[in-house]
Amino acid sequence: MPILIRLGVFFIWVLAAVSVERLLLLNVLASAQWNPSAGSILNTSSISPSPAVKGAQACTRLRDELGSEVVHLCGEGVYVEAIQNPNSLYNSFYRPACVVAPQEAVHVQKAMATIYEERAHYAVMSGGHTAMTGWNTVQDGVLIYFTNMNNVTYDAKTNRATIQPGVRWGDALQQLEPYGVAPMGGRLGNIGTGLLLGGGISYLAPENGWSTDAITEMDVVLVNGQQVTATANNQYSDLFRALKGGGNRFGIVTRFEVEPIRVGRSTDKNWYGGVILVSQSIILHERGLQSVLIASTPLSNKSSLISLQYPESSVEALIRATHTFIETNTDPRAAVLVILGYVMRNGRPIASHTVAYFYRGSNLPREVFGDFLDIPSDFQHLAPVSYQEAASIFGSGDYRESGERFSGTSFAGGPEKCLKAYKDFRRFALESTYLVNSTVLALTPIPRHQIQVARNRGGNALDPSLQPYISAHWHTVLLKGQEQIPPKVELGLQWLMRQNPPSAGAPLDMNESDATQNVYATYGNYEFLRRVYRKYDPTRFNVRYSQGPIGL
Repeated sequence: MPILIRLGVFFIWVLAAVSVERLLLLNVLASAQWNPSAGSILNTSSISPSPAVKGAQACTRLRDELGSEVVHLCGEGVYVEAIQNPNSLYNSFYRPACVVAPQEAVHVQKAMATIYEERAHYAVMSGGHTAMTGWNTVQDGVLIYFTNMNNVTYDAKTNRATIQPGVRWGDALQQLEPYGVAPMGGRLGNIGTGLLLGGGISYLAPENGWSTDAITEMDVVLVNGQQVTATANNQYSDLFRALKGGGNRFGIVTRFEVEPIRVGRSTDKNWYGGVILVSQSIILHERGLQSVLIASTPLSNKSSLISLQYPESSVEALIRATHTFIETNTDPRAAVLVILGYVMRNGRPIASHTVAYFYRGSNLPREVFGDFLDIPSDFQHLAPVSYQEAASIFGSGDYRESGERFSGTSFAGGPEKCLKAYKDFRRFALESTYLVNSTVLALTPIPRHQIQVARNRGGNALDPSLQPYISAHWHTVLLKGQEQIPPKVELGLQWLMRQNPPSAGAPLDMNESDATQNVYATYGNYEFLRRVYRKYDPTRFNVRYSQGPIGL
């Protein structure tokens, strides 16, 4: 009897086990999908590995395939350098699973193929200048860091420069100077080549278009690791145009071929203009009233520059002059950058309103700049400059020990919208005196001839209406070492964007906008970009596994 009982218990256990297995199998089958092309069942109920696991798996494979000279793990020298490289402090808090520092394009191909197969999160860093959190770094994923691909070459016969993605514009400017040419890069030397993918503005823009319009050829690694060469006239012409302002969504560029501009050597003073900070306006708060004290404090004796520092009372005139400039000026040799800013010192906002003027010629023609020059200012110094001096006047723009925030807008039509935006910005600045280090509203005139020359050169992703406008952005630098943006500052910046939306037909500048803004939707080529993205990334891998512009 005991034996029969034991046998009965055993059979019951076997039947129960079989039943459990059948139930589990039925559950799997119920949640599975039939893949007719593969003739098999795909299990969709299994728990996907975490991003950390996927990142670790990708890094293990890449380390084995590419070696320790290319793939760097936590604590190793290049890894530490990479996580400290972002210009915004907030992006230095991310910890990738590994850093891939490619030495040639094939390393990028292998890295992306592995990332794609492992479904790992990833990011790409060239100059590291973006203020958008997570755009140039990644947590627990693979960071592709272009520190070792930083060569610039020039072919005088074809007037073409080849620029690798790890180059910064200050270095490119210096390396091309002996040939008397300059790249259409940025207005700060520390900015990397990622600027080209977002459009890019230089002092050469009014005469030559956006920086991205100088590109003639690109080598591009697609999300699956395939590399293609895109030009305006080959089978990848749609990809070529999408990358000219479309950002990091369409692939990783491993080589830019660009047409530089003949500007002369650094000893050739064939430009007129420049800017230095020469005075400060301290705004005092007393019983709700604000008074302005102008304290002229020269900070430089650079004799080769024009510097105009404007008091608070001149801001409205500056904004009106800027709108008159874009509406009436037809001389493409003129460039203007208006910077309306506040620096906080011991709870006191110090107003610093400066305009940079540059002109390819021997003076500043009054018919072009007269409205600006007639506005009362605290100091001005006019003299010839080389283009290399003009392009370097604002230095590197390095804020590595502070967090940054960008947000953008645009103004077409009369000056009223811009005047309101400044009024709102001033309110934000005065309410943030103890919370930020500095904040500026920068205004870049986009004249009609800049838009036309961009179209003549084949067009770009932005494709604005043929109307002049002002591209504007707020740039806020937080307190040194401040690890989180204060809620009041965040709310204030969101309020500024809501109160001052971009004008129709006047696209936002992707390089200087907030991550929450749908920059693509402001582009004239928005629907074209969506089609191209679907073509080259049909599984939406980039959108799902890396951070960047929204809207595709």
